[in-house]
Amino acid sequence: MTDIDNNQKQRTAIECVGLCKRYGDIPAVCGADLSVSEGRFLALLGPSGCGKTTVLRLIAGLEVPDRGEVRVGAQTVAGPGINVPPEERKVGMVFQEYALFPHLNIEDNAAYGLSAYERSQGKRAHEVLSLVGLEGVKDRMPHELSGGQQQRVALARALAPRPDVILLDEPFSNLDAGMRVRLRAEVRRILRKAQVTAVFVTHDQEEALSLADEIAVMIDNRIVQTDTPERLYRRPESHMVATFLGDANFLPGRARNGAVECELGTLPMAQGTEGDVEIMFRPEDLVLTSDEKGPGVIIEREYFGHDQLLRVRMDSNTILKSRLVGCCRGLREGERVRVKVDSPVIAYPSPYGCPAEVSPLE
Repeated sequence: MTDIDNNQKQRTAIECVGLCKRYGDIPAVCGADLSVSEGRFLALLGPSGCGKTTVLRLIAGLEVPDRGEVRVGAQTVAGPGINVPPEERKVGMVFQEYALFPHLNIEDNAAYGLSAYERSQGKRAHEVLSLVGLEGVKDRMPHELSGGQQQRVALARALAPRPDVILLDEPFSNLDAGMRVRLRAEVRRILRKAQVTAVFVTHDQEEALSLADEIAVMIDNRIVQTDTPERLYRRPESHMVATFLGDANFLPGRARNGAVECELGTLPMAQGTEGDVEIMFRPEDLVLTSDEKGPGVIIEREYFGHDQLLRVRMDSNTILKSRLVGCCRGLREGERVRVKVDSPVIAYPSPYGCPAEVSPLE
């Protein structure tokens, strides 16, 4: 780890402790804990209605928590007896629908949050429009720009007052797929160059995995795990997180001495546990080899160009998924295959207990 990484880890830009918020009898956020280091890009990932946007609004000061605290930098901005107004929190917000002023040109939109003196000088508005690559369209009106350009104007306006933190609420959801991929890389570059901490809300797993330094997974109004994209995907702490974050295979087994016995044989585990377990491995960890006497048969194939997803029915009637990169390697529907797990598996305590007899493959 570099000195920069160590320094960033020591400085906390945003901290939420025990955040709770209800709307009448409906819970929106239940005891959320969140910590974001300076300069980091965190994705708050979860299904619709899980409370992601409410957390963002609590940080911004657009909502008041029922319980818990919010700190931005060294300042407590929300907590018992404390509610710092949004404009005093040094937090910028980019909304899903951009919220540009239709009667103002692009330069005036970018300068909206600045003081009267800074607006009259025009320097800061020019700086942020240059940062987002829109200095050449400053005299146009919002309706004359594409959706991607409008989103960059909204980002420029949020950056103009030099906030410590930028919050983005589903910033790419109104764009088509191609534009979304291009713009999210561009936004990451812009925020890196601006050296601000960012939290963005999304329900798109691919977006979170590809864009964020860290991901906080939120399910049923709670943050259930926060980690790097790599660790979240490879080492989810629960069946719930594993299922939400990509495709996963699950099998019952018995764990002992760092290995688990299941119908695929004796497999190494990524962590130590004992007794009846449910193991998890990703489709890309399942290797298939054509074999007329193999214990599985390919029942479905989905081809995506860069990869393909195969579904295999084992002789036990278990359905497993295998993801292969590139060409089809000669495998086709109806073909029998041998199966092998090519990575240590994750084991969770079994919610059901293990079957009386686990018959591993020979």
